[in-house]
Amino acid sequence: MATDTQGVVDAAVHPRMLTPQQIHDYLRQPYDGLVYNSPNRFFHPTPTGIPPFGEWLEQSRPDGEVVTTPAGTHTAREPGSVPARTQEYLRANGVAQAVLNPTLRGLQPAADQGSAICSAYNEWQAATWLQDETDGPRFLGTIRINPMDPEGAVAEIERWADHPRMVQVGVPLESHHPYGQRYYLAIWKAAAEHGLPVAIKAEGGVGVEYFPTMTGLPRTHIEFSALHRDRFFFHLASFIAEGTFDRFPDLRIVFADGGFDMLTPAMWRMDMDWPITRTEVPWVKQMPSDYLRQHVRFVTNRLEGPPDSEPETVVEWARRTDAAHLLVYGSGYPVWSAARPDQILPALADEDRDRILRGNATELYASRLAATR
Repeated sequence: MATDTQGVVDAAVHPRMLTPQQIHDYLRQPYDGLVYNSPNRFFHPTPTGIPPFGEWLEQSRPDGEVVTTPAGTHTAREPGSVPARTQEYLRANGVAQAVLNPTLRGLQPAADQGSAICSAYNEWQAATWLQDETDGPRFLGTIRINPMDPEGAVAEIERWADHPRMVQVGVPLESHHPYGQRYYLAIWKAAAEHGLPVAIKAEGGVGVEYFPTMTGLPRTHIEFSALHRDRFFFHLASFIAEGTFDRFPDLRIVFADGGFDMLTPAMWRMDMDWPITRTEVPWVKQMPSDYLRQHVRFVTNRLEGPPDSEPETVVEWARRTDAAHLLVYGSGYPVWSAARPDQILPALADEDRDRILRGNATELYASRLAATR
C-alpha cells in the first residue's frame, strides 16, 4: 500500500547515555559515588557477528563525536547516544515526533539506588534531549520510575508531570510482582490522574531480575528472544484480574517491547476462564478482552506476526488481533531490528496503517502532544 510515511509518531526510541559513566553527571549524593553496571544486557546478546554485542544498527554507532552538555563533555561511545544521529535516522523515515524511553541498568537490590538512577535519567533526558529542536523530529520524554519504591515513584511522577515534553511514565518489564497487585496502585493512580500512559519495556543491564522464563534461564539468544516477551501477559492478566482497570478508568498501558503476536490466544483463554471465576473476581465487570481497546496498546515489532511474503495471512492476522486499534508504531532505534515505517504491515489497508503509524499514538498522547506544539 502507498500510505504516506510523513508525520509519523515513533513511540519507541531508546536513547543511551554517551558513555556508561555519564550517569555520574546527574546522580545526587550519596549515589554519585557508587559503582554502576552497564546498560548492555549481559546474557543472551544478539549474535549478529558485529562486535561489540551485535545489538545495534550500524548507523547508530558513534564515530568519536565529542558532545558537550550542561553537565560536562564526553566522547560518545554508546550506540544511540548522539541526538543528531538519532534525528538523522528519524528524519529520513518521516518521523515528526519521537517518544524517548531510555534503557536503564536493571533492577537494583537497593530501592533508593534504583530510584536515584531513574531520577538521573530523567534529568539527563530533560537537559540533553528535550530541548527545542531547530531541524528535526521533536523528542518527547518518558518519566522513568522505580516500581520497587512506590513512594519514590509517585514523587518522581509529581516532579516531572508538568514538564511539557514528558508524555508517559516508564517501568521495566522485569518485576518482582505482577503489576496489577495493590503494592503498585499508588503509582498507577498518579499516572492516571496526570493523564500519563505507562510504558512497560524490557530493561538493560543485569540486576536482581527473576529468570526470563517460568522454568529458568534459557541458554541461547533465540530462546530468550522468542520467550521473554511472554512476560507482558503476566502483567496484563494481573491488571485485569486485580481490577486495576476498573479502579482507574483512565489508566493506559503501553507494552513497548513486543508480545502482540502472543496476545490473542492468551486473551482467548482468559475469556474462557472468566465466566467460571466471577465469584473470585467480582470486580472484573467486563470480559477480559473487552478491556483492551480502552486501556492497552502494543508497540510494533517487525519480528512479530506472519511474514510479509504472505499478505493475505497478514491481513487476516491483523483483523483477528484488532491490530489497527491496538498497535502504535515504534522503530526501536537503535537496536539492530529497528523498523522503518514502510516495513510495518505493508499489506494492510492505508486507513489501518495510518492509524498504526500516527493515529493511535496521537490519540494515546493527545493532551501531551497538543501541549508541545
